[in-house]
Amino acid sequence: MTAVEPRRRRGRPPCCPPDVALRVLALRDQGLSLAAISRVLNEEGVRTPAGGRFWQKSHVDRLLHTLHARELREDPS
Repeated sequence: MTAVEPRRRRGRPPCCPPDVALRVLALRDQGLSLAAISRVLNEEGVRTPAGGRFWQKSHVDRLLHTLHARELREDPS
């Protein structure tokens, strides 16, 4: 009988802090557009996951479509 190997996750590990991802998810749930979310994050001085100063709607869209964000949405604990 062979030992079962632990399941490995594919791809890069999430580089976005959970609190930022949850903030983006919450803003989207409030009905804000991608551009509006990026404006809010820029006004709050939140750095992008790559460490940049300015969020663009493409950053928000990319974050919302990551496996990490989907997992946080399913289990926010």
